[in-house]
Amino acid sequence: MIATHTFNPSVDITYSIEPIKVGDVNRVKDMIKNPGGKGINVTKVLHILGADYCAYGYLGGSHGEWMKEALERQNIKTAFTSIQDETRQSLAINDGVSQTEVLEQGPTILKQEQESYLETAKSHISEITVATISGSSPHLDETTKYAHMKRILELYTESYNIVDTNAKELKELLEQQLPVHCIKPNQSEFETLIDETNLSIEECVKMLKSHPFFRNIDVFLTLGGDGAVIKWKDEVYRATIPRKEIVNPVGSGDSTVAGIAYGVHEKLDPESMIRLALACGTSNALQTQTGHIDMKQVETIKKEVEVERL
Repeated sequence: MIATHTFNPSVDITYSIEPIKVGDVNRVKDMIKNPGGKGINVTKVLHILGADYCAYGYLGGSHGEWMKEALERQNIKTAFTSIQDETRQSLAINDGVSQTEVLEQGPTILKQEQESYLETAKSHISEITVATISGSSPHLDETTKYAHMKRILELYTESYNIVDTNAKELKELLEQQLPVHCIKPNQSEFETLIDETNLSIEECVKMLKSHPFFRNIDVFLTLGGDGAVIKWKDEVYRATIPRKEIVNPVGSGDSTVAGIAYGVHEKLDPESMIRLALACGTSNALQTQTGHIDMKQVETIKKEVEVERL
């Protein structure tokens, strides 16, 4: 089973306003409301892929209740921990040219709620082959984000663990050599992680082969429309993707994580896993909804992804 963790889920609302006028009244042309947060997006894609999974996260208040009911309607398997505080909302405003995002910080997770979360995760630990931890952490009562993440990761000593969080939190996890087996940074996050800027693809490859952070982990470095560079075990791969007319890129990285997790769980060979992961990320970018893929598109795009061992 694949366990997905979302410590700070959100109700994702996208407004289409064309054109947007700052400082004036704007009327919404279209509105999309989705259960969101990076780990929730991973979960939704795993569901479409037909994976065996369970989603863990903190939910509270009326927003949390809406999310729980929305996911239940989609038959998403969950084991959420209830909290007293309110689950956040995330607002995206699309004006047809660019997208502006307004993100709430999120709730405060009380100490007893953190303990309840750990107990829930422990109850299925023997079934887990792959675990994903995605997104930011909310405010945590009486502890730090690092300490909370450490406690979760240390539950998963027998699984393959994928972490997709901001570079600052990720750097601390890697420095302490916690059981992290795979990361999926974009280029900006990758450069922040290793204190570099404006790296070429060739320089990224060199860093993947030489930097001590990456010695014992797999790295799926996404490059947007330029595809990805992947360090998998002792090999490095360069993957390119077909050019498509993008509809909504939000959630594409999460969809890629879902493809990686599914590939590992199903024991796909590296090149097949890379094609699947990038096909999931690309298909998501062709949808209006976040964390959504079209399986027919995925099958087509997999054949169009080119993978070269470097």
